[in-house]
Amino acid sequence: MKKLIAIVLTLVLLLGVAAAPAAAESKGKILWLSNLNSGIQYEFYVAYWKMIAENLGYTFDVVYGDMSNDPAGNLKQVKNSYTSDVVGLIISMDGGVVNIMDEYPDLWTVGFFSDMDSVFEENGPSHDVMNRERFLGNMGDNFISGASLGEAYAQEVIARGYKKVATCIFPAFAYPKHTVADAAFRAAIAKYNETASEPIEIMGDAEVLAFKPLSDSYFLEDGHDELECLVGFCAGTTFIYPKVVEAKAMGFCRDDLQIITGGFDNDPDLLADCGDENNIVCLTIAGVESAIWPIAMLDAAISGNMYKDYPGKERMNSAVYTINSTDKFEAMIEKSPMGPTLDLSKAQAQWDDMKDYFTSVNPDASYADLTAFCQSFTVEGYMK
Repeated sequence: MKKLIAIVLTLVLLLGVAAAPAAAESKGKILWLSNLNSGIQYEFYVAYWKMIAENLGYTFDVVYGDMSNDPAGNLKQVKNSYTSDVVGLIISMDGGVVNIMDEYPDLWTVGFFSDMDSVFEENGPSHDVMNRERFLGNMGDNFISGASLGEAYAQEVIARGYKKVATCIFPAFAYPKHTVADAAFRAAIAKYNETASEPIEIMGDAEVLAFKPLSDSYFLEDGHDELECLVGFCAGTTFIYPKVVEAKAMGFCRDDLQIITGGFDNDPDLLADCGDENNIVCLTIAGVESAIWPIAMLDAAISGNMYKDYPGKERMNSAVYTINSTDKFEAMIEKSPMGPTLDLSKAQAQWDDMKDYFTSVNPDASYADLTAFCQSFTVEGYMK
C-alpha cells in the first residue's frame, strides 16, 4: 500500500510539472552604453527601460561608458558586458561606435541622449556608421542644435530683464555644441541690442570649464561682481551653482545673481533653491519620456517589423523640459518621477499609453507618430 501511494504521488507530481506553463523565452538582451552612472535621470532611464523591455519580452542591462568618451574604452566596456543573447544597443556615448559596430556587425544600434556629432558630421571619426544598415538614428539630449539652445537661453535672458550676463561652456573638443550655443546666444543678444533702450552686456568671452567647477577667483575678476545672470551651457547644477552659493556667502558677487543652465538634480537642498526668486531660475533637460523612442526603434528592427514610413537614419531633438518658473519647479518636484524619490507611476507615459507605438504590438504603428509622441512631453504635462 505504501509503494502504491508513493507511485500515485509521483505521477501527480509529474503531471503537475507537465501541466505547468513554460516560462516565456526572452527575445534577447538590450544594453545601454550609458554616459551617466548616478542621479535621478540615470535612475529613471534604467527603471523605465527595464519596464518597457519586460513588457516587450527582453531583458535589459547597463554598460557604463568610458568617462572621457574614449573609443577604445567604450569598446572595452561593451566587450566586457557582451553575451550571446545581446540583440540591441542604446548608445549615449559616441566614442568608438564605429569600432563597436565593426566588432558586432549584427547588433542593432541606436543613439539616445547624445549629439553623436562623430557620426552625423560629414568629417566625424565615426561617420562611416551612417553607411551601416544596423544603425537606426539618434534622438538627442533636448536641443540637438547648439544654435537652438543658445537662442532659447538668450530669449530667457531678455525676458527676465538682465543687463549684465556672462556664459560658461565645456571645452570645444568634447562639447562643440556649447561653442555653437555660445555664439548663437551672443548673436541673439546683439540683435536685441540693436533696438533696445537698455542694451544687455555680455561680459568677456565664455568661461571654459575643463570639467571642473567655476574657479574660486572667478568673481574677483574685473566686472564679475556686477553680474546679474550666469548662463551655463554646461552642467551648471554641478559646476556653477555651488560656486555661486559660496561667492554670495562671502560677498564676492551680487545677492541677486541668478543662473540659467541645463541638467537636473533631485538633491533637496538644490531643489529648494530653484524658482523665480532663487539662485537657479531656469533649467532645460530632455523630456525623460522620450526614452521610449530608442527602444521602440530597436524592437522594430529586432522583431523584423520596421515602421513602413521609416525614412532612414535621422538625428532629432528629444522632448524639452523648460523649467523656468516656481510653479514648474514645484510640478517637477511633486508631480513628476524626477522628484526626491523615483516614482515611475508619475511618468506622463505608462505602458498602456505607449504600447501601440511599438510595431511588435501594433504592426500598423507609424514612425512619424512614434517620433511626434516622444517629442511631445513638456513640464506643463505634469501641471494638469
